[in-house]
Amino acid sequence: MGAPSSPARPLGETLDRRQKLLLVLSLQTALFVSALNQSVVATAIPRILADLNGYEMLAWVFTIYMVASTVVVLPVGRLSDMFGRKSFILAGVATFMLGSLACGLAQSMPQLIGARAVQGIGGGIIFSSVFAVLGDLFPPTERAKYMGLFTGTFTVASVIGPTIGGLLTDHVGWRWCFYLSVPVALMALAFIMRNLPEPPKKGGRLANIDLVGSMLLTFATISLLIGLSWSGKANGWGSGQTLGLFASAAVFTILFGFQERRHPAPIFPLSLFRNREFVLANVIVMLIGAGGFGAIQYLPTFVQISLGATATASGMVTTPQSVGMFVASIVGGTMLSRSGHYRRQLLLGGSLILVGTLLVRTLDVGEPTWHVAFFMIIYGLGSGLVMPTMGVVVQNVVSHSLLGVATSARQFFMQMGNVLGAAIFGVVLVSSYGAAFERDAPALLKQELSAEIYAEFDDPTVSLDSRRFAPVEEAVLAIPDGEFLLAATLATQRDAVKIAIHDIFLGSAALAVVALILVVLMKEIPLRRTFDAPAPGEVPAPVTTSTRTSPAGRLRVPAFRRTRS
Repeated sequence: MGAPSSPARPLGETLDRRQKLLLVLSLQTALFVSALNQSVVATAIPRILADLNGYEMLAWVFTIYMVASTVVVLPVGRLSDMFGRKSFILAGVATFMLGSLACGLAQSMPQLIGARAVQGIGGGIIFSSVFAVLGDLFPPTERAKYMGLFTGTFTVASVIGPTIGGLLTDHVGWRWCFYLSVPVALMALAFIMRNLPEPPKKGGRLANIDLVGSMLLTFATISLLIGLSWSGKANGWGSGQTLGLFASAAVFTILFGFQERRHPAPIFPLSLFRNREFVLANVIVMLIGAGGFGAIQYLPTFVQISLGATATASGMVTTPQSVGMFVASIVGGTMLSRSGHYRRQLLLGGSLILVGTLLVRTLDVGEPTWHVAFFMIIYGLGSGLVMPTMGVVVQNVVSHSLLGVATSARQFFMQMGNVLGAAIFGVVLVSSYGAAFERDAPALLKQELSAEIYAEFDDPTVSLDSRRFAPVEEAVLAIPDGEFLLAATLATQRDAVKIAIHDIFLGSAALAVVALILVVLMKEIPLRRTFDAPAPGEVPAPVTTSTRTSPAGRLRVPAFRRTRS
């Protein structure tokens, strides 16, 4: 009878230093493909809309990518644990490349939206796989340094993307914003195929795939994300469509829970929820995603309306945040690798996030934009210390066999937080601005203008669209003392936007406080210097040992006794 086969060694234990660094470069290239495309495309949107004539479908260009990328994250993470990661990361890059090519060839908005869905699937697979492979390469202490480096890669792509997108759009056409991804993706494919070894047989079988659970999770995620995306736009939170989507999400989530409890190889093992540190880390990630991304995306409106800056300046105002995040992620990752302890770093990062958020609430009408930039640097430093660290923390508290699904869970909850924050703070912007404008607008304005013209001021950005604002301006100037009235009305808009932004960042600060409290409640588990970890939620059974002497009289062998759990 042959000797039992030993479990496969982690990838990081089979490669030398040079091979690891080559693979890190390959993974960074794959991550750069997806990250660069997102920031490049945002710059090209006005020209895309002009060419494809689809302004009413604009939201779907971003919504469909977000939905598609989020849906695939958890299933891919689990499947990569079962079958290895190489095939998935290659499939992700190839899918993203084909989606990019299709976007560049699109002749209508529906075609572009369909291609963006394909891009989103590829992007979700890339993000789910890249950070899991990083966990295969390095134990948590060493991994922290590279996690910061990968976050820096994403940040660099976000910083240079708008400039590249603007240059391509202005000089060779918006389609090249998508075509740009093709050669970079081909390079990433070549690097990964050459440098990422074939995974050892993990024992996964197609028959073991939880197809029902995957479908239920997909339906639940799509329903929730679309419901959140539509809630602050066309339909509203109380509409039948939105409530129906939320109800569907709840039903599919409950069914998903039942399915995962009964399936022998669940897509998302519910035992992970027994791991206290895993749960706390993901809740913190979701809170910071909601409070950060959800609030900051409304800053350009404040910069353009209340500060009177140009659209270019408002688009670049968050660049300092990316710079701060880049610096902090690399420095923080290096420090974390050396110490192996993360609590102080999380507390410092969370405090900087809170300080940056509260400073934004001090901004007033007409302040110089560099104030915003400075506050965003502080916020970025905090984010750079917290977000990469949380990725390492999540991986540190689970067994290596669940590394993929745990890594994907962090990405999933972060994206859900982003969407949730954007939806909630969108409602805050509309309601706070509307209440402040209605309270402070000149009384004569409502008396003299038709209801249709007056309703145009419900949108704080109306003055930024010259064609739309022309009839409004004409109607106000026709009123006695119209010039004075128009100036007073625009001043009221500026103040109302300021009030709305202050309310948004008050909510963001509240989420940052809750996140800080949860960091305090977390039990610090020093980062492991090996790949081994106990299974999540697993409590080792008590073991009684005695010692006895071997026949040779030299070796003391422990005797184990079974215990009832």
